[in-house]
Amino acid sequence: MQRRFLFFLFVLAIAGAASIQSCKHSPLDILVEDPIEPIDTTGDTIIITSNCDPDTVYFENDIYPILISNCAISGCHDAETHEEGINLSTYAKVISSHIMKPSDPYDSEFYDVVTETGYDLMPPPPMASLTDEEIAMIILWQEQGALDNSCTDCDTSAVTFSGTILPIMDAYCTGCHDASSPSGGLSLTAYLGTGSNDGIVDVAGDGRLLGSLNGEVGFVSMPPGGSMLPQCLIDQIRIWVDAGYPED
Repeated sequence: MQRRFLFFLFVLAIAGAASIQSCKHSPLDILVEDPIEPIDTTGDTIIITSNCDPDTVYFENDIYPILISNCAISGCHDAETHEEGINLSTYAKVISSHIMKPSDPYDSEFYDVVTETGYDLMPPPPMASLTDEEIAMIILWQEQGALDNSCTDCDTSAVTFSGTILPIMDAYCTGCHDASSPSGGLSLTAYLGTGSNDGIVDVAGDGRLLGSLNGEVGFVSMPPGGSMLPQCLIDQIRIWVDAGYPED
């Protein structure tokens, strides 16, 4: 009898151990994906961080580049010219201009002028019209409340001229500095300039690019009369300049 009881306890002990073992999770079962956190950037430290919602349209990231490169340019709706009293160089000015109508974007002055034909079309010919995608994005931004919002989507780990620098120039600079209207003798649509106009490599090499973007003494702040570029973009440009501004 005693032997049977000891054997029964032995069986229970083994079963209990097996049960405990079967409840254990492998490390992969309990891993929780950490949110992407910003990494401190001093010198050339790499940042890879993002908190952007793909379903949200952000003023600073999405709308401001369209306005600053197509509307808030010299002779049109920048801080100095403000044609017809409309200044689109900052979020506050965009809202106070009343050309946006979050309650009904398709009934807004903005929608009227960017879908017009002939003389009333904005941007005016021979400038390129806004694309359907750009118009749709600004409409959606209004529908989402026309907020002064932004997000961080920064990667300074692989900065190249073609993949990083040229898109920044296209988004923020070529409204004033393209080949057809090279304000200040700067044509920033390509690595090299055109004719007597300096190109991107010229302003990168002599310090004008970073000097203007950082608003340093002795340089004209760019974009003119508006907000500075997001710091991540300036960091990307700095990394490219420090690397010797390669045409990669």
